Amino acid sequence: MSDTWPQTLEPVTGPFSAERVDGAAWGMGNHGPATVSVAESGFVPPDLMTGFTLFLLARQSRRPRPDGAQKASAIAGGVWVREQVTYHRPIGRTDPFVVTGESTGRYIRKGRRYGTTRSQTHDSAGEPVATNLTTGLLAYKVEDGLDDEVEGLPVEDTPGPDPEWEAAAANPHLDALAGATVGQTLGGEPMTVSLAMMQARDTANPDNPIHSSQEEAEKAGLTAPIAGGSHVQSFALELLMVQWGPEVLLHGALVDCRWRAPTHAGTAIVPTAEVTAVEPDRVEVAIQVDLESGPTAMVGTVVIPLP
Repeated sequence: MSDTWPQTLEPVTGPFSAERVDGAAWGMGNHGPATVSVAESGFVPPDLMTGFTLFLLARQSRRPRPDGAQKASAIAGGVWVREQVTYHRPIGRTDPFVVTGESTGRYIRKGRRYGTTRSQTHDSAGEPVATNLTTGLLAYKVEDGLDDEVEGLPVEDTPGPDPEWEAAAANPHLDALAGATVGQTLGGEPMTVSLAMMQARDTANPDNPIHSSQEEAEKAGLTAPIAGGSHVQSFALELLMVQWGPEVLLHGALVDCRWRAPTHAGTAIVPTAEVTAVEPDRVEVAIQVDLESGPTAMVGTVVIPLP
C-alpha cells in the first residue's frame, strides 16, 4: 500500500439486498418493533446505515500476499471500536446509493492493529445519506513484539461528522420530541442476543462471518461468535425510535458510539438511554448497552437536531 495518507478507497454501490434489510429487523428477535416498522415502510433502518463503512471496506479489492496466503487473523472490515455517523436523510430499501471513502490512518496500540476510515454515502440524486468515521481493529488477536506507532492522521485529530441541522425540519416526529425532558430514562430490560438472531442479521452471505460462524470466530481469535457493533447498537437506538417515532433519527441525527466489550452469542444485554440535554436546537441522549453478567459493552451519545 501507498505511504501517502489519506488513501482513497474504491467506490462501491448499493442497494442493500432485501435479505440484509430484513435481517436488520429479524436480528432483533421480538425486541425491534420500530426497526421492523422502518423496514416494512420501505426504508433502511438507521443501524444498518451505521454499517456503510463496513459495506465499503468489505468490497475492496484484496491484494494477495507474496506467498498467496491471507493472514488467519484478518477480519473483513475490522471489529469496530468507535463509530461516528450522521444520518442525513432516509433512503429507500431498494434505492441505489454510492459509498466513497478513504483510509485516514493506521496505528498500533498494545499489540493490536487499528485503522480509521471516513466514508460518505449519497443517493442516486447525489444527496448525502450518511457520513461515517469508523475506527476498527484490523485483527482481534494481540501480536507480540509490536511497538506502538501511528501512520497517517492520528485518530484523535481526525474530524468526525456533525449533526445536519438543516435536515431537522423534515423530521416527522417533532411533536413527540417536544415532550423530551432531561433525566428521562428508557429501557433497562434484559434481552438475550441469540446466535439465531446474529445469523439472521448476518444473512447467508455475511460481510464478516465472525458474527455468525463458530469456525470463523475461532480463526479470528474469539471463543464464540460476537454480535456486530451495529447489531449491539440497534437495541439502544430502538429505545429512541419506540419513544419518539420510527424515523426520529433519520433527519440529521449524529450518533457516536464506542464498543468496550464483545457481546458473545447467547449473552443477555441491558440497553438503556437517558436524555441529557434539551435545547432549542437539539435533544441529546446518552445510550448504553450493558452485559447483564459482565461489563459495559457499548456507550454512546445521540444528538437529534431540532429546527
